[in-house]
Amino acid sequence: MIVSNTGQVLTSLAELIVEGRQQPDTAAGEDPLQLFQEALGFFQRCLSLQEYQFTQFEADACASAPETMEFDELAGDTTTSNAPEPSQSNGEPSDDDTWAMIREPVTHSTLLDTLLAQVETLTSVCGLLSVQGDSDPSWVQQYSQHLLQDRIVVAAKETDRQHETGLTQAKFKCALADAGFGTSRVDIYVYEREIAAAYEHLTASGHDPQALCDRADAEVVFNASIERYLGQRIGISLEESTRISVVRWKHLTKALDSLTAAGKLPGVKNLPRIQLRRGDCEMFRRRLGSAPSNYDIASKSEPTLLKNAEIYYRGAARLAKAEAATDEEGEALAKEAIAADILANPSRLRESIAIHRLRSQEVFEDMIEEGLLLRHDIEKLGIEDLKKQA
Repeated sequence: MIVSNTGQVLTSLAELIVEGRQQPDTAAGEDPLQLFQEALGFFQRCLSLQEYQFTQFEADACASAPETMEFDELAGDTTTSNAPEPSQSNGEPSDDDTWAMIREPVTHSTLLDTLLAQVETLTSVCGLLSVQGDSDPSWVQQYSQHLLQDRIVVAAKETDRQHETGLTQAKFKCALADAGFGTSRVDIYVYEREIAAAYEHLTASGHDPQALCDRADAEVVFNASIERYLGQRIGISLEESTRISVVRWKHLTKALDSLTAAGKLPGVKNLPRIQLRRGDCEMFRRRLGSAPSNYDIASKSEPTLLKNAEIYYRGAARLAKAEAATDEEGEALAKEAIAADILANPSRLRESIAIHRLRSQEVFEDMIEEGLLLRHDIEKLGIEDLKKQA
Protein backbone atom coordinates (compact mmCIF):
# COMPACT_ATOMS: atom_id res chain seq x y z
CA MET A 1 0.00 0.00 0.00
CA ILE A 2 1.42 3.37 -1.07
CA VAL A 3 0.43 5.16 2.15
CA SER A 4 2.23 2.58 4.32
CA ASN A 5 5.30 2.60 2.06
CA THR A 6 5.53 6.38 2.35
CA GLY A 7 5.50 6.08 6.14
CA GLN A 8 8.32 3.52 6.02
CA VAL A 9 10.40 5.71 3.70
CA LEU A 10 9.99 8.75 5.97
CA THR A 11 10.93 6.70 9.03
CA SER A 12 14.04 5.32 7.32
CA LEU A 13 15.09 8.80 6.18
CA ALA A 14 14.67 10.21 9.68
CA GLU A 15 16.70 7.35 11.17
CA LEU A 16 19.53 7.95 8.70
CA ILE A 17 19.62 11.63 9.66
CA VAL A 18 19.62 10.80 13.38
CA GLU A 19 22.47 8.31 12.91
CA GLY A 20 24.47 10.91 11.00
CA ARG A 21 24.61 8.85 7.83
CA GLN A 22 22.69 11.44 5.84
CA GLN A 23 22.70 15.22 6.05
CA PRO A 24 19.23 16.73 6.40
CA ASP A 25 17.94 18.98 3.63
CA THR A 26 16.92 21.91 5.81
CA ALA A 27 15.55 23.79 2.80
CA ALA A 28 13.14 20.92 2.25
CA GLY A 29 12.22 20.85 5.94
CA GLU A 30 13.96 17.55 6.73
CA ASP A 31 13.82 17.80 10.51
CA PRO A 32 13.98 14.19 11.80
CA LEU A 33 11.28 14.68 14.43
CA GLN A 34 8.97 16.20 11.84
CA LEU A 35 9.69 13.31 9.47
CA PHE A 36 8.85 10.80 12.20
CA GLN A 37 5.57 12.62 12.91
CA GLU A 38 4.68 12.68 9.22
CA ALA A 39 5.41 8.95 9.04
CA LEU A 40 3.05 8.31 11.96
CA GLY A 41 0.36 10.29 10.14
CA PHE A 42 0.73 8.13 7.03
CA PHE A 43 0.65 4.94 9.09
CA GLN A 44 -2.52 6.12 10.85
CA ARG A 45 -4.23 6.89 7.54
CA CYS A 46 -3.19 3.49 6.25
CA LEU A 47 -4.54 1.79 9.37
CA SER A 48 -7.88 3.60 9.13
CA LEU A 49 -8.26 2.48 5.52
CA GLN A 50 -7.25 -1.08 6.37
CA GLU A 51 -9.70 -1.26 9.28
CA TYR A 52 -12.49 -0.08 6.98
CA GLN A 53 -11.55 -2.67 4.35
CA PHE A 54 -11.29 -5.36 7.03
CA THR A 55 -14.83 -4.58 8.19
CA GLN A 56 -16.06 -4.68 4.59
CA PHE A 57 -14.41 -8.03 3.91
CA GLU A 58 -15.96 -9.51 7.03
CA ALA A 59 -19.39 -8.18 6.06
CA ASP A 60 -19.03 -9.51 2.51
CA ALA A 61 -17.93 -12.91 3.83
CA CYS A 62 -20.96 -13.14 6.10
CA ALA A 63 -23.33 -12.05 3.31
CA SER A 64 -21.97 -14.57 0.82
CA ALA A 65 -21.98 -17.53 3.21
CA PRO A 66 -25.71 -18.53 2.67
CA GLU A 67 -25.37 -18.19 -1.10
CA THR A 68 -22.31 -20.43 -1.06
CA MET A 69 -24.13 -23.08 0.94
CA GLU A 70 -27.09 -23.01 -1.46
CA PHE A 71 -24.77 -23.30 -4.44
CA ASP A 72 -22.97 -26.26 -2.89
CA GLU A 73 -26.27 -28.06 -2.27
CA LEU A 74 -27.38 -27.61 -5.88
CA ALA A 75 -23.98 -28.37 -7.38
CA GLY A 76 -24.78 -32.08 -7.66
CA ASP A 77 -27.68 -31.33 -10.06
CA THR A 78 -25.60 -29.40 -12.54
CA THR A 79 -24.22 -30.95 -15.69
CA THR A 80 -21.49 -30.01 -18.06
CA SER A 81 -23.80 -29.94 -21.10
CA ASN A 82 -24.63 -26.27 -20.58
CA ALA A 83 -21.11 -25.22 -19.79
CA PRO A 84 -19.50 -22.87 -22.32
CA GLU A 85 -16.87 -24.28 -24.61
CA PRO A 86 -13.31 -23.21 -23.88
CA SER A 87 -12.07 -20.35 -26.00
CA GLN A 88 -10.23 -21.47 -29.13
CA SER A 89 -8.62 -18.12 -29.79
CA ASN A 90 -5.05 -19.21 -28.93
CA GLY A 91 -5.11 -17.34 -25.66
CA GLU A 92 -6.60 -14.14 -27.09
CA PRO A 93 -9.57 -12.84 -25.06
CA SER A 94 -12.91 -12.80 -26.85
CA ASP A 95 -15.48 -10.03 -26.65
CA ASP A 96 -17.42 -12.13 -24.14
CA ASP A 97 -14.47 -12.52 -21.75
CA THR A 98 -14.92 -10.78 -18.40
CA TRP A 99 -11.96 -9.32 -16.55
CA ALA A 100 -11.83 -8.92 -12.79
CA MET A 101 -9.26 -7.50 -10.40
CA ILE A 102 -8.54 -9.72 -7.41
CA ARG A 103 -8.21 -7.68 -4.25
CA GLU A 104 -6.17 -9.22 -1.47
CA PRO A 105 -8.21 -9.34 1.73
CA VAL A 106 -7.12 -7.35 4.78
CA THR A 107 -6.44 -9.71 7.68
CA HIS A 108 -5.56 -9.36 11.34
CA SER A 109 -1.93 -9.88 10.31
CA THR A 110 -2.19 -6.99 7.83
CA LEU A 111 -3.49 -4.71 10.57
CA LEU A 112 -0.73 -5.91 12.89
CA ASP A 113 1.94 -5.02 10.31
CA THR A 114 0.81 -1.39 10.31
CA LEU A 115 0.39 -1.26 14.09
CA LEU A 116 3.91 -2.63 14.65
CA ALA A 117 5.30 -0.15 12.13
CA GLN A 118 3.81 2.66 14.25
CA VAL A 119 5.31 1.25 17.44
CA GLU A 120 8.73 0.92 15.79
CA THR A 121 8.54 4.53 14.61
CA LEU A 122 7.61 5.66 18.12
CA THR A 123 10.62 3.72 19.42
CA SER A 124 12.87 5.68 17.05
CA VAL A 125 11.22 8.93 18.16
CA CYS A 126 12.08 8.10 21.78
CA GLY A 127 15.72 7.58 20.86
CA LEU A 128 15.82 11.02 19.28
CA LEU A 129 14.06 12.73 22.20
CA SER A 130 16.42 11.10 24.69
CA VAL A 131 19.49 12.51 22.96
CA GLN A 132 17.96 15.96 22.43
CA GLY A 133 16.95 16.15 26.09
CA ASP A 134 14.78 19.24 25.70
CA SER A 135 11.58 17.82 24.18
CA ASP A 136 8.58 16.53 26.08
CA PRO A 137 7.95 12.82 25.32
CA SER A 138 4.50 12.80 26.96
CA TRP A 139 2.78 12.98 23.55
CA VAL A 140 4.50 9.73 22.60
CA GLN A 141 3.13 8.03 25.70
CA GLN A 142 -0.37 9.33 25.03
CA TYR A 143 -0.18 8.28 21.37
CA SER A 144 0.93 4.78 22.33
CA GLN A 145 -1.55 4.05 25.11
CA HIS A 146 -4.52 3.25 22.90
CA LEU A 147 -2.23 1.66 20.33
CA LEU A 148 -0.56 -0.78 22.74
CA GLN A 149 -3.30 -1.48 25.24
CA ASP A 150 -6.18 -2.02 22.85
CA ARG A 151 -5.67 -2.35 19.12
CA ILE A 152 -2.34 -4.15 18.95
CA VAL A 153 -3.33 -6.65 21.63
CA VAL A 154 -6.54 -7.55 19.77
CA ALA A 155 -4.76 -7.90 16.43
CA ALA A 156 -1.96 -10.03 17.89
CA LYS A 157 -4.39 -12.43 19.58
CA GLU A 158 -5.89 -13.32 16.19
CA THR A 159 -2.47 -14.22 14.71
CA ASP A 160 0.49 -16.43 15.58
CA ARG A 161 2.70 -13.35 16.05
CA GLN A 162 2.34 -12.72 19.78
CA HIS A 163 6.06 -13.27 20.35
CA GLU A 164 7.07 -10.74 17.69
CA THR A 165 4.56 -8.29 19.11
CA GLY A 166 5.86 -8.77 22.64
CA LEU A 167 9.44 -8.05 21.57
CA THR A 168 8.40 -4.89 19.71
CA GLN A 169 6.40 -3.65 22.69
CA ALA A 170 9.28 -4.34 25.09
CA LYS A 171 11.71 -2.34 22.94
CA PHE A 172 9.29 0.56 22.87
CA LYS A 173 8.70 0.54 26.63
CA CYS A 174 12.45 0.67 27.27
CA ALA A 175 12.89 3.44 24.69
CA LEU A 176 10.08 5.45 26.30
CA ALA A 177 11.73 5.06 29.70
CA ASP A 178 15.03 6.17 28.16
CA ALA A 179 13.35 9.26 26.69
CA GLY A 180 11.80 10.02 30.08
CA PHE A 181 15.20 9.75 31.74
CA GLY A 182 16.94 11.78 29.03
CA THR A 183 14.42 14.60 29.49
CA SER A 184 14.63 14.46 33.32
CA ARG A 185 11.09 13.14 33.78
CA VAL A 186 12.05 9.87 35.45
CA ASP A 187 15.06 9.01 37.62
CA ILE A 188 17.59 6.20 37.25
CA TYR A 189 15.70 3.82 39.50
CA VAL A 190 12.37 4.22 37.71
CA TYR A 191 14.22 3.70 34.43
CA GLU A 192 15.82 0.43 35.55
CA ARG A 193 12.47 -0.86 36.87
CA GLU A 194 10.91 -0.20 33.46
CA ILE A 195 13.58 -2.32 31.76
CA ALA A 196 13.00 -5.16 34.22
CA ALA A 197 9.23 -5.01 33.74
CA ALA A 198 9.47 -4.87 29.93
CA TYR A 199 11.46 -8.11 29.68
CA GLU A 200 10.33 -9.93 32.82
CA HIS A 201 8.16 -12.48 31.03
CA LEU A 202 10.08 -12.59 27.75
CA THR A 203 13.37 -13.63 29.36
CA ALA A 204 12.02 -15.61 32.32
CA SER A 205 12.54 -18.99 30.66
CA GLY A 206 16.06 -18.17 29.49
CA HIS A 207 15.36 -19.94 26.19
CA ASP A 208 14.54 -16.99 23.93
CA PRO A 209 17.76 -15.76 22.27
CA GLN A 210 16.17 -12.72 20.64
CA ALA A 211 14.60 -11.54 23.89
CA LEU A 212 17.90 -12.03 25.70
CA CYS A 213 19.81 -10.04 23.07
CA ASP A 214 17.19 -7.28 23.04
CA ARG A 215 17.37 -7.01 26.81
CA ALA A 216 21.16 -6.77 26.61
CA ASP A 217 20.77 -3.90 24.14
CA ALA A 218 18.42 -2.12 26.55
CA GLU A 219 20.92 -2.50 29.41
CA VAL A 220 23.73 -1.05 27.26
CA VAL A 221 21.54 1.91 26.23
CA PHE A 222 20.75 2.42 29.92
CA ASN A 223 24.48 2.66 30.66
CA ALA A 224 25.09 5.08 27.77
CA SER A 225 22.26 7.35 28.90
CA ILE A 226 23.67 7.53 32.42
CA GLU A 227 27.08 8.34 30.94
CA ARG A 228 25.50 11.23 29.06
CA TYR A 229 23.64 12.32 32.20
CA LEU A 230 26.87 12.40 34.24
CA GLY A 231 28.55 14.50 31.57
CA GLN A 232 25.88 17.16 32.08
CA ARG A 233 26.08 17.18 35.88
CA ILE A 234 28.47 19.32 37.90
CA GLY A 235 29.59 18.66 41.45
CA ILE A 236 28.36 15.08 41.91
CA SER A 237 29.35 13.81 45.35
CA LEU A 238 31.60 10.78 45.71
CA GLU A 239 28.79 8.90 47.42
CA GLU A 240 26.34 9.53 44.58
CA SER A 241 28.97 8.73 41.95
CA THR A 242 29.72 5.41 43.62
CA ARG A 243 26.03 4.56 43.92
CA ILE A 244 25.48 5.27 40.21
CA SER A 245 28.56 3.24 39.28
CA VAL A 246 27.21 0.26 41.20
CA VAL A 247 23.97 0.49 39.22
CA ARG A 248 25.80 0.76 35.90
CA TRP A 249 28.09 -2.17 36.71
CA LYS A 250 25.05 -4.26 37.64
CA HIS A 251 23.27 -3.54 34.36
CA LEU A 252 26.33 -4.11 32.19
CA THR A 253 26.83 -7.42 33.99
CA LYS A 254 23.20 -8.30 33.27
CA ALA A 255 23.76 -7.47 29.61
CA LEU A 256 26.81 -9.73 29.54
CA ASP A 257 24.91 -12.55 31.25
CA SER A 258 22.02 -12.24 28.77
CA LEU A 259 24.36 -12.40 25.79
CA THR A 260 26.22 -15.37 27.29
CA ALA A 261 22.94 -17.23 27.81
CA ALA A 262 21.75 -16.40 24.27
CA GLY A 263 25.01 -17.63 22.74
CA LYS A 264 24.60 -21.05 24.36
CA LEU A 265 21.11 -21.72 22.98
CA PRO A 266 20.73 -24.15 20.07
CA GLY A 267 20.01 -22.60 16.70
CA VAL A 268 20.92 -19.09 17.79
CA LYS A 269 21.53 -16.72 14.88
CA ASN A 270 24.45 -14.32 14.36
CA LEU A 271 26.84 -15.72 16.95
CA PRO A 272 29.69 -13.45 15.76
CA ARG A 273 27.64 -10.37 16.61
CA ILE A 274 26.77 -11.80 20.04
CA GLN A 275 30.46 -12.38 20.77
CA LEU A 276 31.30 -8.86 19.63
CA ARG A 277 28.72 -7.43 21.99
CA ARG A 278 30.12 -9.50 24.87
CA GLY A 279 33.50 -7.93 24.22
CA ASP A 280 31.91 -4.48 24.12
CA CYS A 281 30.27 -5.07 27.50
CA GLU A 282 33.65 -5.82 29.05
CA MET A 283 35.08 -2.64 27.54
CA PHE A 284 32.16 -0.65 28.96
CA ARG A 285 32.66 -2.20 32.40
CA ARG A 286 36.35 -1.35 32.23
CA ARG A 287 35.47 2.28 31.44
CA LEU A 288 33.80 2.62 34.85
CA GLY A 289 37.26 2.45 36.41
CA SER A 290 38.26 5.78 34.87
CA ALA A 291 37.15 9.35 35.55
CA PRO A 292 34.58 10.57 36.31
CA SER A 293 33.30 7.29 37.77
CA ASN A 294 36.57 5.90 39.21
CA TYR A 295 34.72 2.79 40.30
CA ASP A 296 37.12 0.75 42.42
CA ILE A 297 36.02 -2.71 41.30
CA ALA A 298 36.33 -1.79 37.61
CA SER A 299 39.73 -0.20 38.16
CA LYS A 300 41.13 -3.25 39.95
CA SER A 301 39.63 -5.60 37.36
CA GLU A 302 40.96 -3.73 34.31
CA PRO A 303 43.49 -6.39 33.14
CA THR A 304 40.89 -9.13 33.46
CA LEU A 305 38.22 -7.12 31.67
CA LEU A 306 40.58 -6.30 28.79
CA LYS A 307 41.66 -9.92 28.50
CA ASN A 308 38.03 -11.07 28.46
CA ALA A 309 37.24 -8.54 25.74
CA GLU A 310 40.20 -9.73 23.68
CA ILE A 311 39.03 -13.34 23.99
CA TYR A 312 35.45 -12.50 23.01
CA TYR A 313 36.60 -10.45 20.02
CA ARG A 314 38.91 -13.26 18.91
CA GLY A 315 36.05 -15.73 19.14
CA ALA A 316 33.84 -13.39 17.13
CA ALA A 317 36.49 -13.14 14.40
CA ARG A 318 36.80 -16.93 14.22
CA LEU A 319 33.04 -17.44 14.01
CA ALA A 320 32.65 -14.66 11.44
CA LYS A 321 35.35 -16.18 9.25
CA ALA A 322 33.61 -19.56 9.36
CA GLU A 323 30.33 -17.90 8.30
CA ALA A 324 32.03 -15.69 5.67
CA ALA A 325 30.68 -12.63 7.52
CA THR A 326 33.40 -10.25 6.35
CA ASP A 327 32.02 -7.13 8.05
CA GLU A 328 31.85 -8.76 11.48
CA GLU A 329 35.25 -10.38 10.94
CA GLY A 330 36.91 -7.04 10.17
CA GLU A 331 35.30 -5.39 13.18
CA ALA A 332 36.27 -8.25 15.49
CA LEU A 333 39.90 -8.33 14.30
CA ALA A 334 40.28 -4.59 14.82
CA LYS A 335 38.72 -4.67 18.28
CA GLU A 336 40.78 -7.69 19.30
CA ALA A 337 43.94 -5.86 18.20
CA ILE A 338 42.97 -2.76 20.20
CA ALA A 339 42.30 -4.76 23.36
CA ALA A 340 45.60 -6.60 22.89
CA ASP A 341 47.51 -3.35 22.33
CA ILE A 342 46.10 -1.77 25.48
CA LEU A 343 47.35 -4.92 27.23
CA ALA A 344 50.85 -4.12 25.85
CA ASN A 345 50.85 -6.12 22.62
CA PRO A 346 51.15 -3.35 20.01
CA SER A 347 52.18 -5.73 17.22
CA ARG A 348 48.61 -7.03 17.00
CA LEU A 349 47.32 -3.54 16.27
CA ARG A 350 49.94 -2.89 13.60
CA GLU A 351 49.00 -6.20 11.92
CA SER A 352 45.32 -5.24 11.91
CA ILE A 353 46.02 -1.83 10.41
CA ALA A 354 48.24 -3.32 7.71
CA ILE A 355 45.66 -5.90 6.66
CA HIS A 356 42.39 -4.04 7.26
CA ARG A 357 43.45 -0.39 7.25
CA LEU A 358 40.15 1.20 6.18
CA ARG A 359 37.97 -1.08 8.28
CA SER A 360 40.24 -0.65 11.30
CA GLN A 361 40.00 3.12 11.03
CA GLU A 362 36.19 2.92 10.92
CA VAL A 363 36.15 0.65 13.96
CA PHE A 364 38.45 2.96 15.91
CA GLU A 365 36.20 5.92 15.19
CA ASP A 366 33.08 3.97 16.19
CA MET A 367 34.69 2.83 19.44
CA ILE A 368 35.51 6.42 20.37
CA GLU A 369 31.97 7.58 19.57
CA GLU A 370 30.39 4.71 21.54
CA GLY A 371 32.62 5.27 24.57
CA LEU A 372 34.50 1.98 24.33
CA LEU A 373 37.88 3.74 24.37
CA LEU A 374 39.34 6.24 26.85
CA ARG A 375 41.43 9.29 26.04
CA HIS A 376 44.61 7.72 27.36
CA ASP A 377 43.85 4.62 25.24
CA ILE A 378 44.00 6.78 22.12
CA GLU A 379 47.31 8.26 23.21
CA LYS A 380 48.67 4.83 24.00
CA LEU A 381 47.54 3.42 20.66
CA GLY A 382 49.54 6.19 18.99
CA ILE A 383 47.22 6.83 16.08
CA GLU A 384 47.40 10.48 15.11
CA ASP A 385 44.03 10.60 13.33
CA LEU A 386 42.28 9.42 16.47
CA LYS A 387 44.15 11.85 18.69
CA LYS A 388 42.74 14.73 16.65
CA GLN A 389 39.19 13.40 17.03
CA ALA A 390 39.53 12.99 20.78
